[in-house]
Amino acid sequence: MKYVLVTGSSKGIGKAIALELARDDYYVFVHYHKDYKAAEQTANEIRKLGKKCSVVQGDISSQFDMEELFRQVGRITDSLDLLVNNAGTDYDCKLEEYELAKMKRVLDVNLWGTMLVTKLANPFLKKSGAGLIINIASRMGVGKMIEGVGAYAPSKAGIIRFTKCCALELAQAKIRANAVCPRLTETEITRLMFPDDSFWKQSAQQSLLGRVGKPEDVAHLVAFLASDKAGYINGEEILVDGGSVLQ
Repeated sequence: MKYVLVTGSSKGIGKAIALELARDDYYVFVHYHKDYKAAEQTANEIRKLGKKCSVVQGDISSQFDMEELFRQVGRITDSLDLLVNNAGTDYDCKLEEYELAKMKRVLDVNLWGTMLVTKLANPFLKKSGAGLIINIASRMGVGKMIEGVGAYAPSKAGIIRFTKCCALELAQAKIRANAVCPRLTETEITRLMFPDDSFWKQSAQQSLLGRVGKPEDVAHLVAFLASDKAGYINGEEILVDGGSVLQ
């Protein structure tokens, strides 16, 4: 049995990743912070596939919550084959308008949360003998910039650098680490953030493929990186952006 923890897997990209890895015979720890109903829905979809899972809860920026989460994981398994740090948050806000508390929250969840969960997962990953870390960063962490991501972009850039630190320092334990960097992806949350259809049409036109990203686009790459076929890929950040970076 292979075990994976996918943070923020009640909805959106995290849910797609959890389902994809379940299809690849992982026992999935479905994590959520507030929306228990959505997490249970994800878990039920996994069970309908004939696969196994558990639901775990907590604020990934809280040391107390995450230590309790890993105690729950430890009651089921003493090892993790894969950690997917997906949970994150964002506010579309310019620097001059940003509330300091919201700016700090973005950094606490996206960057500190990723570092905290990885730190606590490390003993479980080592126990597996060949663990893997996949961090969901963003295209905003590399290359071309836009307005309104003054806290989000630095947090995601930090995740990319942290990923490389993990790849370098954990290699002796045969743990690989890679970062996946999606472009804006159409999910329930991003649809709420940007409800105007014209925004999505314009975003699709900015992709060489003529469409916006779907959660499954990210999930398919995560599944590949988790497979033996990607066994020599380590310390990389990989864009999932439809070629928009080329424009």
